[in-house]
Order: sequence, then structure tokens, then C-alpha cells
Amino acid sequence: MQQIDLPALWQQALAHFQQQRYAEAEALCFQLIQHAPGNPMAYTMLARTCHAVGLTREATSNAFLAGQRVANAAAADVLEVASVLTELGENQLAHAVLGFVSPEDPANAGVLLPLAKLYSTLEDQPMALRCIELARARGDDSAFAAHIQGIVQSFLGPIEAAVAASEESVAKDPHHGHAHWFAAQVGRKDSARERLARMREVLQHPGLDNDDITYLHYGLFKELDTLGETDEAWASLMAGAHARRSVTKHDAAQETAAYDALIAATPKGFLDACGDVPRDATPIFVVGMPRTGTTLLERILGNHPQIKTCGELNDFRQQMQWVNNRRLSLTLDPGIGDYVARLDPTLLGNRYLAKTAWVADGNAFYVDKHPMNFQWCGAILKALPHARIIHLRRHPLDSCFSNLKELFAHHYYPYSYALDELATHYRNYARLMQHWHAIAPGRILDVRYEDLASQPDVEARRVQAYLGLREVEGVTDILANKTVTTTASTLQLRQPIHTRNIGGWRRYAAGMAPVQALLADLVHDYEAELAPALPRVAAGDA
Repeated sequence: MQQIDLPALWQQALAHFQQQRYAEAEALCFQLIQHAPGNPMAYTMLARTCHAVGLTREATSNAFLAGQRVANAAAADVLEVASVLTELGENQLAHAVLGFVSPEDPANAGVLLPLAKLYSTLEDQPMALRCIELARARGDDSAFAAHIQGIVQSFLGPIEAAVAASEESVAKDPHHGHAHWFAAQVGRKDSARERLARMREVLQHPGLDNDDITYLHYGLFKELDTLGETDEAWASLMAGAHARRSVTKHDAAQETAAYDALIAATPKGFLDACGDVPRDATPIFVVGMPRTGTTLLERILGNHPQIKTCGELNDFRQQMQWVNNRRLSLTLDPGIGDYVARLDPTLLGNRYLAKTAWVADGNAFYVDKHPMNFQWCGAILKALPHARIIHLRRHPLDSCFSNLKELFAHHYYPYSYALDELATHYRNYARLMQHWHAIAPGRILDVRYEDLASQPDVEARRVQAYLGLREVEGVTDILANKTVTTTASTLQLRQPIHTRNIGGWRRYAAGMAPVQALLADLVHDYEAELAPALPRVAAGDA
């Protein structure tokens, strides 16, 4: 019998996969499984192949089979299995799989930083920090190690440790734009001038790539904004946004067509027949545009003894993909209407509840705070009739400005780097939320950020009443909530609730004028609604 060269076969399969020759890669994976059924890597490649062509169920099944075979696998292979499970939203199993890699084992020293990144992605920040500290104790003094230590420390505290790590990272790799950007986020105002000078110097370097340039300009904006130098700050923000937009795919017309299709596919009567699911645990979805107060509300909810907060879960979207066995792009296309109409609500609801049970941890109420779930309010209420949805609203121009000035991870919120596309997205978001209210009257609670910031106790009582929970005093003391948060708001949550960010867009009114013109009717309506309670904000106080 001819001896099979399994390593060579694996390299051939890998080459086919990298060339997107998925059928050939799949055939070789089946050969590998036949000759080495206990090895997880062929199953992992099959999972990635299925995921690439949109077959979510098959991808998930193969990822599970890979996860069952990691007990004796090399550490790097275990991380690969955990990575594909994470991409497929199977976070509980991914976390369990990582348990097969002992950080304390000296043989695993080479994978400690990738291991830390996976733990951080899976929201296990203490374990991530442990891996980083072990890597550094064993001699890893790289800029990357210092950089990710700073990021994890910013989630866990103390903030001084995050500052020190960020400065170490910049010193070790002065041309790394992301490190400069992060140092600007955590740095003290009294040293902003020094950070500005070194970022400007680095920007003169001819070898910078687009990512470095983008992060440096956003870092400059942060420092200049803090110092009140708004003209230069806006110029840096626009330069950074232009750099990111140049490598970002987004089609505003396609997005509008997708929202049209979603609205058309969910008419009045869409919720007449809903999923049959258990009701012993009630998910609370906090939705809205990002950077509009969703994390603040989550912190308030987390102070209630009957509520568990779970961060930004991707589970609802992931289970939509599993139910329809078709992958969703991050940017919706006009086929989304048919996609949502085909969903089996009972299957979707049951899978969502099953997949989030481990983070709900036996609590009767738990919070899923992914802002973009606003797109799925209709599907949520159809699949989970007992769910609660709280929608954070904010002044249109504050909402747009807060998105514009945030540098999101690649591929996320691609509308946020051009003023006209930003305005188009806000209009699409606003009309979709109006539609959900029309087909589900009384089912979604609107909370205005301005009210939450200016009268938090009043709004907290209103939210508790909507949830049907007993009223608990003191829930608005967000400093008492020690739960780790990994959103862009993590640093802001280390101070009491305040109103300083209301009207923040006005500092950049000239630059925001195109957005203001495109949203004039929505701005007028919101300000008319808000007028009795709107704080008067001076340009320098926001």
C-alpha cells in the first residue's frame, strides 16, 4: 500500500484554499481525514471553506468536529481551531478549546500573545492579561506585547498601567500608528503637546502604510480636540477619514436599497405569527447607532440585581445565518428582505437562547448590547416574542459626529468615513426604527441620550417599569459597576454620568455643515421634541 505524505497533502490543500480553489481544497481535506481522522486541521479548513462560500451550517458542523479533536493537538493548531469557532460565533466552545493550551507550560511560550488576543476577543480579559504577563516575563519585550498589554489594561485598569504600556510600545516602535493612536486615547492632557509633536514627526516618514497614516491622523484629532484646537483637529479628522475610506468598501445607494427591501419584507402583520420559545430567560436588546449612549445604559442596567450584562453579542446575527444557511455580509444588500422573510422564527429563537445561555449564566434577564441589532428588531420580536428592546436615540448631529470621530475596526461601520454616506446611513437608520415602531407599537422603548445624561434616575425608573422589574435605587451609580467593558466607551465610564457630550458637534459646526444640511428635517424634528429639556451648551463646554 502506497504511503501517503500527509504534510505534503496538507500543504497542497492549504495552497488551494489560499488561491480560493475551494473544491480542490475540500477534496484534499477529505483525503486527510480519511488517513488521519484524529487530526483537527482538515476539519478546520473544511469549516473555513464552507464559511467562505456561505454555508454556515456546514462550517459550524466542521468547526465542532475540529473542536472535538484538539486534546492532543499542537498549541498553534488549537488556536487555529478556536479562531474559526470564534469567527462562527461559537464562543463558548472556542473558550473551552483554548483551555487545552496551558499558558504556564514553557513549551507554549511562542503562542502566548496570539492566545491573549483570542481570550480578549472572547471577553476573558483577566486571562488575556495573564498570558501577556507570562509572555513578557519570559523575555518578550516587543512593541506588540506592550501594545496589547496596554489595550487589555485599559479594559481592566488601572489606567496608569495602560498609559505606561502604551508609551513603552511607542518607544519600541515609533512608526506604529496604532500605538500612537492608543497613547492619545489614554494619555494625560498635560503631555498632549509631546504626543502631538512625535506624531507629526512620524507622519513625515515616507514608509508609512495606510493603516499607520489613518491611526496617526485620528490620534492627532484626539489630542487637538482635547486641547480645543478645533480647526487643526478637524483637518486631521478629515485626513484620517479619507485614508480609511480609501480602503473601505461601501455603497450608500446599495445600503438604501437594502433598507427599502427590509422594510418591504416586514409589513404590518409580520409579527402575527411568532416563534414558540421558552420564556424562563428574557433577553434585553439595547440598540441604536454606535457611540450614542448604549454602553451607558448597559452599565445602569448592570447595576440591577436581576440583570446580567453580556456585552456586544453577535449571536442573533450568527443564528440568522445558521437558520438560513447563508452568510450575511457586514454591509447589507437588497436581498436582505427575502432573507429575513425566510427565517424560521421558532428555530431562530431557540438557537439564540441556547447559544447565549452560557453568558446569561442562569439570570432571568440579560443584556445583549450590540448596537447594530437595530437592523433586526422585527426578526428579534418575531423569534423572541418576550424579548425587550431598548432603543437609544441621540441628536442626529451628535450621533453622526460621534461615529465620524471614532476609528472603528476594519470593515465595521463603513459608512462613517464620508460625510454624505454618514448622513445617508443616519437617515436609513432613523426610518428603519420608525418602521419597527409602526409594526410593533409599544414593543420598543425609546430612550433619549440627552434625558439619560441629564436626568438618569428618572430614565432608570422608566426603563425598569418597561422591563417589569422592581425599582432599585442607585442603579445610576455607574462607578459602582465593576463589570469589564471593551467598547470604545471604556475610558469614559470611569467618571460619573455627565452632560458634557451633549451638543459636542457644535464645536465643529462648520465642518459638519454638509451633514446638517442633508439631515435638516430630522434635526429640526429632534430639536423640537427635545427643546424643553435641552441643556444650553456653550461651544467650549461640550
